[in-house]
Amino acid sequence: MCGIAGIIAWDNRFRTTRETLQRMSAALAHRGPDADGLYLNHHHEITPTNPQVALAHRRLSIIDLDPRSNQPFTDHQGRHIVFNGEIYNYRDLRSELTKLLPDYPWRTTSDNIAALSSTGGMPSAIAFASELASLRAVPWVDLTLNPQALALYLSLGYIPNHTIYSGITKLEPATYIAFSEDGTESARYFDPAPSLGHAPLPDPQTRVTTRQLLLQAVRRQLVADVPLGCFLSGGIDSSIIAAAMKSAVPPDQPVLTFSIGFDDPRYDETPYAAQVARHLGTQHRQFIVRPNAAEDLPRLAAVFGEPFADSSALPTHYLAQQTRQHVKVALSGDGADELFAGYDRYRALALTQNLAPLPHSFIRLLAASLQILLPGSHPKGRAARLKRLLESAHLPPAQRYAAYIRLFQPDQLRALLRQDLLETATPSDNLVELFNDRLQSRPLIPNALAVDRLTYLPDDLLTKLDRASMLHALEVRSPFMDHDLVAFAAGLTTPQLLRGGPKRMLREAFAADLPDFVFKRPKMGFAVPIGDWFRSSLRPMLHDHLFAADSFASTHFNLPTIHRLITEHEQFRVDHSQRLYALLMLELWHRTTQIEN
Repeated sequence: MCGIAGIIAWDNRFRTTRETLQRMSAALAHRGPDADGLYLNHHHEITPTNPQVALAHRRLSIIDLDPRSNQPFTDHQGRHIVFNGEIYNYRDLRSELTKLLPDYPWRTTSDNIAALSSTGGMPSAIAFASELASLRAVPWVDLTLNPQALALYLSLGYIPNHTIYSGITKLEPATYIAFSEDGTESARYFDPAPSLGHAPLPDPQTRVTTRQLLLQAVRRQLVADVPLGCFLSGGIDSSIIAAAMKSAVPPDQPVLTFSIGFDDPRYDETPYAAQVARHLGTQHRQFIVRPNAAEDLPRLAAVFGEPFADSSALPTHYLAQQTRQHVKVALSGDGADELFAGYDRYRALALTQNLAPLPHSFIRLLAASLQILLPGSHPKGRAARLKRLLESAHLPPAQRYAAYIRLFQPDQLRALLRQDLLETATPSDNLVELFNDRLQSRPLIPNALAVDRLTYLPDDLLTKLDRASMLHALEVRSPFMDHDLVAFAAGLTTPQLLRGGPKRMLREAFAADLPDFVFKRPKMGFAVPIGDWFRSSLRPMLHDHLFAADSFASTHFNLPTIHRLITEHEQFRVDHSQRLYALLMLELWHRTTQIEN
């Protein structure tokens, strides 16, 4: 999606210069290389009733390539807008609006059909942007470290709701905020985790509806005036999107699919993707990449604008880089796991409910025995997952859920943080609170999916997808995030989610479209061997950054704890790969912002 930024000031102290607005726009240039525009009104005196408005837009031309669709837009009443996103049904909406306003002078055929109704009132100034880097160009924004956000990052690997900066916050997905003379108003216009709003459907009807809604979602998201394609790994989710795309286009229209692979066969899915592409008859391109993580990780740290510890951002970056050489838009399979229960943690929650009657001492002894018998196992291997399951089996459901997804557990966090940070950097256990709050209106497993759709999905997965793809000006769309499909999936029962294996309803809905191996092979995930790299090619980078005299770690963390983590990892005693990656990305973010300043 394009890049937007702006400042609205109701106080003369926060007057914006064109130079500041240009710097904000320049920080978003990668999001919109096709056109850029600025709007800045020049009131002699800024007052609460006469605000200054500064708007910037960077355009990635997808719909209506005519230069008339460049932004900022000004309507016939002199109102202004910068718009970032896609309205897939904009033609239908325009048709409805034309019936209501037959004499309205439409200027373009793009999907920008809204305008700000008013500005005014309560705050002294507000600045907004698509990415954090743009806001760092605003002189008065508070860029001091937010200690609670730091603790959230170390706990989860991403920062929900907050940002790493005290003076910047995030507007939650599907939420608007409006400023007027009467005050500030915000509201959510779509709930991705609604309470169960309809009676459960029988399995046959659920399969039919799942299929219909996903096909509809893909058709909606094929709207574009430029070539588009589809990411294809050969796994369930991307293969289903490719199959739906193939069925949605005319028979003579090619479907373009893209995949990347690595020399390491443990992380290479290209043979599976190629088989699916042959089965569907797509025009398939695959790329074998040889990662240069030492060069590419600083670029990723810069584009995220704050620490971000999902290492799958690296292969996403490579896939987007290669795909962008052929198309400007790609569909992806992100979101299926959070709708149809694809993660092991959902089955772990159900299993440990049955272990609750067993004595805690017995479970603790079993977990300790596994730690001795199976040391240093891969964090995503079965043995490591089993140990984590047993270690948390005695906890209440919300704490078990949090234990499955935490990066640094609470005791590890206390050992890492310096004493002067411990009080201010202790996060409220918002995941536990959210889990317990939502659990009142739904069963355990649907509740876990709901919490993931409110936190992990938007703040980790979709953020990763957006930043890593827009770094290369590639727009990626996720049909599984279609509002009708999300609302329907929220009503699936626990048996429909878990009985018969992961994503059963989804698999059965598209079983006739794809080869059997797609549904039967083990889930690989989109990953790189970051743990091996920390023992080899990335070892110097890790040591140099974490133990530099001016490192973030040297002033905020207990260095003996970091030494222990690295030693245990290098000696294959414990796999700390994801924790070390989080610490390295924190350092790269710190170094990037220091260079900027």
